[in-house]
Formats: sequence, structure tokens, C-alpha cells
Amino acid sequence: MRDDDHLYDLELYSLAKSGDENAFTKLYRRHWQSLFNGAYKRLQCKDQSQDIVQNIFIDFWERRNSLDVGNVQAYLHTAVRFQVFKYTARQPQNARLLHSFEASLAAAGHADDAILEEEILTLLSLWINALPLKRREIFLQHYFEGLSTSEIAARLDIAQKTVQNQLNTATAELRMKFDKILCIDLVAFAIFFQ
Repeated sequence: MRDDDHLYDLELYSLAKSGDENAFTKLYRRHWQSLFNGAYKRLQCKDQSQDIVQNIFIDFWERRNSLDVGNVQAYLHTAVRFQVFKYTARQPQNARLLHSFEASLAAAGHADDAILEEEILTLLSLWINALPLKRREIFLQHYFEGLSTSEIAARLDIAQKTVQNQLNTATAELRMKFDKILCIDLVAFAIFFQ
């Protein structure tokens, strides 16, 4: 996107923020197709992709006064990636796509920091909720309640070694996923600000 396109988007966004529906319609027309293409590339479902893009624009309009968007295109594309990820995470048959979404979310390094932070927190929440029940209990008790492995073992009436193994498995998986996301993000940040 050229600098003047970015500035034009910001101008339209500023007008839309003040209630100008024509400016919002122009933003919609400028970005709808590329947002749809981004969703469709990941989902391969026309109806669901259209719904996601439509919902993003509805949300964008409804929250326009509370948003502080510095890059309209980055914000909208990040929102698409995030909504596709959320949709896919809720569909067990689509679990094979999750890996590509993690990389896609990480590529949002040029998006506003608050948006990225919210995405990472949501990704963490989705990851925790996807853990097997016993591993999730152990993980939450250790990291969120601050219990030791022996306290968790006593509370759950299981061996301390089992607790340690479950924690090691969970933290290794979490570290691997988030190291990849954050590393890609740092590289994108470094390239963007060269």
C-alpha cells in the first residue's frame, strides 16, 4: 500500500468516526475484496468468509468512536485473521488449519500493539481451553494459583511426577507456539522499522 493510500484510509476513517456513512462505505469498498480473499484463502468457504468480513465491518462501524486505529488496512486484516482463527478453533474438523493461523497472526507485526496484545491473550486463552482437562487443571493451578507440584498432586490425588510431566508438556508446547509467534513478530518489527 502506498503512503497516499494509507493517508486516504486515515482520512476516510476520521470522517467515518464522526458519523460519515459515505466515508465508511468507501472504506468498505476499498477493503472488502482483499479481506474476503484473506478469509477465503484460509477457510475455503465462501459463506463463512463473507460472514466474517461483514461482521468485522459491522463491528468496525459500531465501535468506530472507541477505536484508535493508526493503520486501517492493518487493523482490518488483523481482525480477519483473528476472526478466522476463532472460527477455526471452534471447529474440531478444522484443527489442521490452526498452525497456519498462528503464523498468520504473528505476521501482524505492523498492526497496533494493543490489537496484537489482545490477540496474544486470546490465543493463550484458546490454547489453555484446548488442553486436556487434567493438564489444564494442573497448568492453571500452578501458573495462575501459584501452587507447587506437591500441592497440586495432593489436591488432585495423583503422583507428583505426573504433575511435573504434565507441566513440562504444557509449558514446552506453549513455549514452542509463542516463541514462534513472538520471534516472527520481532523479525517483522525489525524489518518494518529499518
